Amino acid sequence: MHYARSSILPKLPKNLEELQTSLDNMSDFLLTNRSENFLLVNDKESNILLFSCKSNLMFLSNVDTIFVDGTFKSCPSLFTQIFTVHGLQNDKYIPLLFFLLPDKELKTYEKAFFHILSECNKINIIFSPKKVFADFEKAIHLAILSVWPSITLKGCRFHLGQSWYRKIQSIGLSSEYKIDSDSSKYLKYFFGLPFLHPDEVINCFTDNLISIKPLDEKIDIFTDYILEIYILPESSFPPSLWAEYSATTMRTTNSCEAFHSKLNAMFYNAHPNIFQFIDTMKRLQTDIYIKQRSIHLNNRTTSIIKKEQFLKQAMADFESKKISRFKFLKKLSFKFLPVL
Repeated sequence: MHYARSSILPKLPKNLEELQTSLDNMSDFLLTNRSENFLLVNDKESNILLFSCKSNLMFLSNVDTIFVDGTFKSCPSLFTQIFTVHGLQNDKYIPLLFFLLPDKELKTYEKAFFHILSECNKINIIFSPKKVFADFEKAIHLAILSVWPSITLKGCRFHLGQSWYRKIQSIGLSSEYKIDSDSSKYLKYFFGLPFLHPDEVINCFTDNLISIKPLDEKIDIFTDYILEIYILPESSFPPSLWAEYSATTMRTTNSCEAFHSKLNAMFYNAHPNIFQFIDTMKRLQTDIYIKQRSIHLNNRTTSIIKKEQFLKQAMADFESKKISRFKFLKKLSFKFLPVL
């Protein structure tokens, strides 16, 4: 990887004001390899940057389903997170918009989403998504519903698994989780819940999981947490948000994992400086142009195809009553454990 030469760039900014001023005077550096402007928003009031281009906005306007995702590891200093918007077309998610955000506040997410509408309006296109997948952050959900009140909001299974495993870690069960024990198997069963129909989740939790719960205070803490935050109808994130009996929902998970891995691998160190970040994102944009042109090609990996086939077969066995609901849960939980 080769970052932009420091000799053609100004000094690294020490604060946001210096950064915003520098970006106002770097038009040549802020062009893609197709000579499109790559910095669409330099919001000095809200301290929001949006990196994208006209081609990406045009692509975005033709999709009905989006996936929004925040990541922190590759975020430059002076900002809190990279917030990415992906568009779904032909069963493929393509990253299209890259925000640098100063915090994780509701008003910041709302402002970011309104910037999308504003930038689309500037080039006379309409962006009106019907479905969005997001991680499990309440402020993001509220912002989405504020900007698009009639949209269908779904939680991403990848982030759900990460959230549940972080809870396992926080209560001191990660070592137990990684060994071959009854408690380890029990904890892993929970990762099959997202593959059930939402109406089945609470019954499976009560009848199948709680009825065999090991006698362990830490596991009690975990099950209480899952019940309170994710299972009850009045929970912050009820099953209607994250459970779906479908063989296709795993595509969101695969896309999310793949993008996280690729983005983080493109940087030598966590938290690159802003110019390294921009240079890397421009190279990523070159790949995005290629993906947009090849969107109709079927290039799913053998691994993904096999996982989908496994899921479809398990669903068929469950529907034909060859296996019970709990057996279905166990099969799926061990096949689709979160990436640690």
